[in-house]
Amino acid sequence: MFASQPAQVMIVEDDPMVMKLNVEYLARIEGAALAAQAVDVASAQRLLEENEEIDIVLLDVYLGGQSGLTLARWLGQRQRDVDVILITAASEAEAVRSARRLRVSDYLVKPFEFERFRQALSDCIRQRAVLARVDDQVDQRTLDGLFRLQPSGSGRHGDLPKGLTSHSLAQVAEAVLQFADAPFTTEALAEGTGMSRVSVRKYLKYLIELQAISESFAYGQIGRPSFTYQSLDRRLLERCAGR
Repeated sequence: MFASQPAQVMIVEDDPMVMKLNVEYLARIEGAALAAQAVDVASAQRLLEENEEIDIVLLDVYLGGQSGLTLARWLGQRQRDVDVILITAASEAEAVRSARRLRVSDYLVKPFEFERFRQALSDCIRQRAVLARVDDQVDQRTLDGLFRLQPSGSGRHGDLPKGLTSHSLAQVAEAVLQFADAPFTTEALAEGTGMSRVSVRKYLKYLIELQAISESFAYGQIGRPSFTYQSLDRRLLERCAGR
């Protein structure tokens, strides 16, 4: 699952309607919280100087008379551990090349769908969580998950924990995808896959570790916790399903 402390996100956008949409979308992302809002580069720089806890910046390129890429360059010069996700109407080749040179984490062109927004945030949050957990030495599987934007053990039999198979993982992931954003239970997946509830739980635990799904529970009338699950990252689930 995501780190206990949500990623702190700042939105830099001068269009009030787009700002409102980004704030609403962000509120739907598990593991993320709105830390600050800015309408131009100068105010964004001031907020970043005041708040060392900001982890991710959602950044527009067109900000009045100044380019948002100026802020990305400013962050790079200060070597701040901040991920920058561009959310902009700028799709010119030069803007894209500049974004790559500045190590921008992701690039969303307006208008965009919520699912793409969620994927961008989820990737950043997942990578930051992985880096927070690593020791002094990092193995190749972890590096692959960080630099190739895929979970370690994404459906390949040799990479799976003992007792799990790629075929059954694909079955469970495919069943999860059928629920889209709706919550589901172990029983529902067991029925959909023909697997036992015990087996399904093993694969759900693995998908939770990959941060592809989330787990929540509530106590029922007889005091037993009732677990439900929900998709977090459709792209990871599709990879696990072998799509």
